[in-house]
Amino acid sequence: MIENKTNATSEKTTKLPASLQYIANALEDEKELRPSKVSRIIQEAAVQPNDLEPWADFDHSPTDSYGRKMAFKGGHFEIMVMSWRPGDFSAIHDHGHTQWGAVQIFGPAEHATFRVEDGFISTLARWTVNPGDIVGVGHSLVHQMGNPTSDTFFLSLHVYGDVQDIENVTGDARVFDLENNTIQRVDGGVFFALPPEAVKRTEPGPMADFPTRLRHMIELTRRLQKIENKEGSTNIKELEAVIKDTFSIGHRSKLLRCLEMNTDENGHQNNSIYWRALNREMQEAAKLQNALKGQQRAADHFHKYAELYDELICQPCLDDFMQNYLLVFAKKYKVGFPDKTVISLGCGTALVEKFMIDELGIAYDNMYGIDISESMVQEAKRRIQADVGDVLSLDPSIRMWDLAFCGLNVFHYLDHARLEEAIQKTAAIIKPSGYFIGDFITPDHIRWYPNVVYSANKNVASLRTPQLIEEDGCMFQESEITNIGFLDGEMEVSYAGKHKRFLPPVNRIRTYFEKAFGGKIDLYDAKSLEAIPEWADSCKSTRYVVVAQKELG
Repeated sequence: MIENKTNATSEKTTKLPASLQYIANALEDEKELRPSKVSRIIQEAAVQPNDLEPWADFDHSPTDSYGRKMAFKGGHFEIMVMSWRPGDFSAIHDHGHTQWGAVQIFGPAEHATFRVEDGFISTLARWTVNPGDIVGVGHSLVHQMGNPTSDTFFLSLHVYGDVQDIENVTGDARVFDLENNTIQRVDGGVFFALPPEAVKRTEPGPMADFPTRLRHMIELTRRLQKIENKEGSTNIKELEAVIKDTFSIGHRSKLLRCLEMNTDENGHQNNSIYWRALNREMQEAAKLQNALKGQQRAADHFHKYAELYDELICQPCLDDFMQNYLLVFAKKYKVGFPDKTVISLGCGTALVEKFMIDELGIAYDNMYGIDISESMVQEAKRRIQADVGDVLSLDPSIRMWDLAFCGLNVFHYLDHARLEEAIQKTAAIIKPSGYFIGDFITPDHIRWYPNVVYSANKNVASLRTPQLIEEDGCMFQESEITNIGFLDGEMEVSYAGKHKRFLPPVNRIRTYFEKAFGGKIDLYDAKSLEAIPEWADSCKSTRYVVVAQKELG
């Protein structure tokens, strides 16, 4: 009887490409398998993408989240081919009755796995696979696959099996509807926005953590957009409701709880898996929100960031240490500000400069700021006279100043090869016996640098992922930044990109100022205002202030 069954299978597989024949024949007489064994069989079969082309379905309806066709049906296993257009994603799902299996992916797919435990679902990992990679499938696997590219079409091979003969190996699969916290039981494709007739039944589902639910809503939105773009579709109300939910201000408390649970009292993340998942989903949210608003990512990296800058960065830093060092500077160096002219290099939104006008008595007409960011300058002009400008273009023939100020480590963002030149340019525009005052960061600033920064009322949060990198023998701190604001009735997410800061040794900065200014150079810890000795490589706060007086000439 077994021999007859095997012969029947062999006759059917002769219609398959040789690679799929090999897989089907290898599986026919084995039911107790592990995903690793199935993966090895697929590897041995040497499947090529063109072997799958007879089952390609790139013209699938947008109501289907991807193309799905059966290539071979055995008694206890199935071989299927999935087709992935740009933007196609499955819903989060398991594989029904499947006990073992494997998937070979012939394109840059994104693959994610999830943990479902104690009524809760969270993201374990999300990564981009290499074309040709094989991923094992077990009964407990809950995952999601998709094509995140904008222009690549690819196929994937799916082998699923059970320990007994069964009509539908992947039948009774669970699709996790995280919008409604339900599970949909299905016998067909694990698609988004399934019509009622495609769902056998529903049951209560797990609660999702913030990043996992957000990603579900993002892909649901994108799928509904594709459905809506199909002529005659009637999903406008559903799409609008999903978008409103995705970016609802009501998610603020859940995000804050997730951040508090996964960071310490200093704002440092203590769960790297969660942190990667959260940042990846937030970046996708920013991409979707920009697309919904018809925006392209601005060349000016501080676009949108400028609007949040004061609450997130400038006001907290002004309160924490900047106002203190400015007041101490004025007193210790006996600088009479009311009659002094001041240029601010990298003025940002000019919040600190406005403090200098209000509290140090600098005349409005004597304060002037420059910044390379047009967005920042637009904000700054509400407070001071300001223009777009570059410190490397400073020209003493245009104007000389009594004082140059540079706050929040602006010099570290300059081209590292031109840092000394920038300091020389700064010295050139300062009058004899005039001053420079500004703050810098030490090479070990990353030990202080938090992964999350909040505004005072926590209506704005900034996610930061720093790393130290080496380029051409120089060290940099590169920070990837995503900002989330709950300000105008919705959650607004903006991806600020990666910002790289040069980390020169403290003594090098001291030397550059000594050469350029020729006068007295003092360095202080920006918070304690203790003097930094010449031999020191760092200071407790990892921020320091340089006070440089230009020689008389």
